[in-house]
Amino acid sequence: MVNESITAIFLNFAFLLELKGENPFKIRAFQNTARVLEEQTAPVEELVTSGAIRSIPGIGKGSQGIIEEFVKTGAVKEFDVLVAEFPEGMLDLQKVRGLGPKKIKALYEALSIGSLAELEYACGENRLLDLKGFGKKTQDNILKSISELKLNRGKLLLPQAVYEASVITDKLSKLPGVRGVYVVGELRRSCELIASLDFLLDMESEKNPPLPHFAEYTELPVQVTFSHEAECLGDEIVRLTGTDAFVAALPEAKKSANEKDFFEARKLPFVFPEFREAALPAKIPELVEEKDIRGVFHFHTTASDGANSLEEMLRAAKRLGFEYVGVSDHSQTAIYANGLKDANLRVQRAEIRTLQEKFPEIKIFHGIESDILADGSLDYPEEILAKFDFVIASVHSQFKMPREQMTARICRALENPHTTWLGHATGRLLLGRSGYELDMEQVLKTAEKCGKAIELNANPHRLDLDWRWLPDAKRRGISIGIFPDAHSARGMEDFRYGVKMAQKGGLTKQDVSNTKSLKEMSDWLQRSKSV
Repeated sequence: MVNESITAIFLNFAFLLELKGENPFKIRAFQNTARVLEEQTAPVEELVTSGAIRSIPGIGKGSQGIIEEFVKTGAVKEFDVLVAEFPEGMLDLQKVRGLGPKKIKALYEALSIGSLAELEYACGENRLLDLKGFGKKTQDNILKSISELKLNRGKLLLPQAVYEASVITDKLSKLPGVRGVYVVGELRRSCELIASLDFLLDMESEKNPPLPHFAEYTELPVQVTFSHEAECLGDEIVRLTGTDAFVAALPEAKKSANEKDFFEARKLPFVFPEFREAALPAKIPELVEEKDIRGVFHFHTTASDGANSLEEMLRAAKRLGFEYVGVSDHSQTAIYANGLKDANLRVQRAEIRTLQEKFPEIKIFHGIESDILADGSLDYPEEILAKFDFVIASVHSQFKMPREQMTARICRALENPHTTWLGHATGRLLLGRSGYELDMEQVLKTAEKCGKAIELNANPHRLDLDWRWLPDAKRRGISIGIFPDAHSARGMEDFRYGVKMAQKGGLTKQDVSNTKSLKEMSDWLQRSKSV
């Protein structure tokens, strides 16, 4: 997470400098450094230690010094001084949808707004109505966004929670008398958003050591439970991992020293932690696992809005052991994402032919993430859509349609013979925005009727389709594709979060599209084009 932390510093640096009206060249340099850092697959610490940071194009000497300072000290003095010039909550204003640096600067200069609380109060007093560039619609949208932010305050996305838990685990493991540290609770169950970090300490004796101050490592509440009976450790882990409903449904049996014995003593197969959200079903499925994923679709390259070239994405796929991949850059209407026009598609096909020879061990399928237009049609004429190996149909605009209209829009896209998967079905961004109004049951019925598949978007900001809908999709025989929606080589690994959500939803290997062998996938894609 050091990569993410230093990237955030450069982005915030640029933001605050823009508020001050500083040199635009320096602002762009910091923004560019953040972009380059996002592209790096190696940890920043290694780049600094090896000296490689000094030869990466796009990172100037000033930025190099900042990166080296952060790696060595965990802070950047110049940045801390800059932050101190502004109100404490200024950086939080970036989280409000629709507010960029220019609007935030206007709010700060005209109304001295420097925090979410001040912004909410100003909206409540209608102070934005007469402010140039704002108005009632903007004010209403800001209030809605603040309401969503407040609802999710004190929660973390899975990757950040995993990182913070690893730091705390390391600290706890060094306490006197600790034999083992176990992550339990909602993080062990891989909940989409984490509200607390829970740990179980296996102790050598009844004496408990004083605990460190966790605020240094996380803003989440931390709960630590001590276990002094080794023969009962398995029971404690299960009890603290599962929900109350899960634990209450378990039959009684002898005490167990580990989780494997715990389930064996109850004549149950081992239950994945992700599947411990509710009471056990009569039959426990053999859940899909990471090793079952044979390839991924839905990733972006520098041809549209990705940070890495197709070749770099293929190298990442090779490291992950994939047999096939499906590149799906944005379609032509997505101007904001440099969507591909027909001429760009021809160039990309030629690139795929060249790279296929260079990477014979990975089959490259050529697809597109096609915008679903307002009327439900896809974003290319028939003759262009027919050339793709697959099409992921996604909504990227006009999120505020009425529920019935949005549902009809998506259902029409599912009825299109060229659609293979429906992408990120609800459009939600965790900790960012709620999904659009949608009759998901009707969408699933349409997918079932039309024989279409649905994506489980594994990007930890999305995790969409929500896993709670997966049992219904499974019952209807809808194939689920677990795809990373990667915009960088590192992002290819996000498929793992999708697997965790699939486990929570009870999916087996047979329920997931991309567990198929290469031949099975090729045949399946060919059949889907005629549905």
